[in-house]
Amino acid sequence: MERALLEIFLEAAGALIDQLVEAGIHDPADIARRLNRRGFPCYGRPRWNAVAVSTVRRRRQRLAEAG
Repeated sequence: MERALLEIFLEAAGALIDQLVEAGIHDPADIARRLNRRGFPCYGRPRWNAVAVSTVRRRRQRLAEAG
């Protein structure tokens, strides 16, 4: 169950992060600030930070490659 929730979170958070990147926002710290302002929850942490944003992007990429 935990893994399924993580995958759902990665997909939802990743989609929002992708939208921000497509809008020209590439700095993980800036993305984290914007996610926190929007109130988007961070999995396993009270708030977003640059490392969490980078981790989501990296894990989504690995999932996509694993197919």
